[in-house]
Amino acid sequence: MLFKRSVQRYGRTPEPDTPFHRAGQLWDERIGSARVQARNWRLMAFGGLALTTAMSGALVWQSLQSRVTPYVVEVDRLGEARAISEAEAGYKPTDPQISWHLARFIEKVRSVSLDPVLMRRDWLSAYDFATGRGALFLGDYARSANPFGAIGQKTVSVQVTSVVRASEQSFQVKWVETAFDRGAPAGTSHWTGILIVKLKPPASAEVLRKNPLGLYVDAIDWSREIEPAASPTAPPPTAPRATQPLPEGQTIAAPDAGAAVSQIPSTPENRQ
Repeated sequence: MLFKRSVQRYGRTPEPDTPFHRAGQLWDERIGSARVQARNWRLMAFGGLALTTAMSGALVWQSLQSRVTPYVVEVDRLGEARAISEAEAGYKPTDPQISWHLARFIEKVRSVSLDPVLMRRDWLSAYDFATGRGALFLGDYARSANPFGAIGQKTVSVQVTSVVRASEQSFQVKWVETAFDRGAPAGTSHWTGILIVKLKPPASAEVLRKNPLGLYVDAIDWSREIEPAASPTAPPPTAPRATQPLPEGQTIAAPDAGAAVSQIPSTPENRQ
C-alpha cells in the first residue's frame, strides 16, 4: 500500500466563518434587497406609463370615429326624394353628372347677357371650376373677345347639344350660339370644344359649397364648325288658277287692246 501526502487545495477550502464575514453578508443582503425592490418599482412605473399611453391613444382614436352615418338624398325640382344612399368617402362623379357641370360651364363662359351683374357672377362661378391652367385660358379669352364690351347692344344665347366622353380625362362638348343685335337675330353658329377635366376632393367648406364634386377644367380647346353652304333652290311651280264662267253680259277686253273691262247690262232696251 502506497502512502501519499495530502495536498492542500485552498480554492476548495470553505471560507472560515468569522464575525467580519457574517457582517459583510448581512450588509450585502440589505443593500441587494433594496436594489432589487427599486428595480421592480422602476419596471412597474414604466409598465404603467406604457399602459396609460396605450389607453390614451385608444381613447383618442375612438373619439375621432364618427358614430353617425351620413346619407345623401337626391331630390327633384319639386323636392321629392329620388335616390337615397350612404355617403362615400372616395366618391367619384358619374359621366352624366360631369356632363351637366361642363354644359353649365360652357353656358356661363360663352353666353353674353344684357345684365353685367349676371355676367360677372357667371364668370366668377366658372373660375371656381377651373384650375390654374384653365384660369389662364379664361383670362386670355376674356381679353381677346371682350364679352363685357358688348353689354347692352349684343346678346348671345348658348344651347349645349351634346356632351360625350372623348378619353379618360377629356369630354367633347357641342353647342349652338345664337346672336342678337339689339333684340334682332344676327346669326347662328355651331361650336365644338374639347375639355380636359381633373377631380380633386374639396379641402374646405367654402370650396365644397362652390364645387361640391371637386370637378375642375384643366384645359380648353374650342373652335367654330364650318357651316355648310346653302344650295340654291328653284322656286316652286305655280299652279294654274281655275277659270270661272263670266256672268251674262260681262266681257273682258283682249290684252293687246288696252281697253278697260266694260259691263253692259242685258236689258230689253239695250238689245234694241
